Amino acid sequence: MKTLIAYFSLSGNTRSAAERMQALTGGDLFEIKTKKNYGSYARAIAIGGKEIATREMPVVTTRVDDFASYDCILLGFPVWYGTCPRLIRTFVSGYDFTGKDVYVFCTSGSTGPEKSGKAVKEICSGASVHTAIRISDQDDDAIRAWLEQ
Repeated sequence: MKTLIAYFSLSGNTRSAAERMQALTGGDLFEIKTKKNYGSYARAIAIGGKEIATREMPVVTTRVDDFASYDCILLGFPVWYGTCPRLIRTFVSGYDFTGKDVYVFCTSGSTGPEKSGKAVKEICSGASVHTAIRISDQDDDAIRAWLEQ
C-alpha cells in the first residue's frame, strides 16, 4: 500500500505531526501550500473565519504528482473554528479520492477532531474516511492502532 501524508501547517505543529506519521508509516510527505499569507495565528484565525463565512475556496499552489498511485491518504491540518481550514476543501477538490483510505489528523490546543473528520468525509467522495484523531500526546502505539482501524 502506497501512503501519502498531505498536510497544511501554519506554525509548524502539523508539520511535526506529519513527520511523526512519516516515521511510523514510511509514507511520502507533501506540504499543502496556499497563495494566501495567513501570517500569525490570530490573523490566520480571522482570515479562516471569513473564508468559512463566505465559503471561499483559497488557491492551493502545490500539486501531488501521480495522486492516483496512492492507496492511503493521511490528511493533516490545524483545526480552525472547530473544523478544517477551507483550503483543505480546495486541495481535496483537485483529486479523485474514490477507493482511497483517508485518515484525518488534526492539531489543536483544545478542539477535538470530530467536526473536521465529518467535513473531510463529506468532501472526499468515494473514499473510506476513518475516524479523525487529534495529535497531541498520543504515543506511537496509539497512533499505530488508529492507523490500523
